[in-house]
Amino acid sequence: MKLKNLKPEIYRERVIVEGFYNLSSLDEEWVDHFLRGLSKAMGMKIITGPLIFSPDKFSDLHHGVGGFVAWVASGVSFYSWHAHRFFTLDIYSCKPLDVEHLLSYVMGMVLSDNIVWCRVEYAT
Repeated sequence: MKLKNLKPEIYRERVIVEGFYNLSSLDEEWVDHFLRGLSKAMGMKIITGPLIFSPDKFSDLHHGVGGFVAWVASGVSFYSWHAHRFFTLDIYSCKPLDVEHLLSYVMGMVLSDNIVWCRVEYAT
């Protein structure tokens, strides 16, 4: 995916990771642990969070658990769908990301290598 770079003097990266998890249970405690561990693994300082949420009580559209962490260098959002054993992870960073390290952490935590990812690229 390419976007026109409206502000080239501001460094930023976006990485999206999606896949299937092979966990017996993915609950609020797991998401909290996952996001704290991801922050540490990526060398990100937490400003606030993790904020953990579930739309289960509010909608029949989406049943799962999500979470968000604000970092000094931006933030990360996590979403899951229980019925599909599926997740999405959206990362925005104002410093370079080690994607190989990120993917290794994610695959180890979700117990799956059935994931895909992309990096948003900026057109010059």
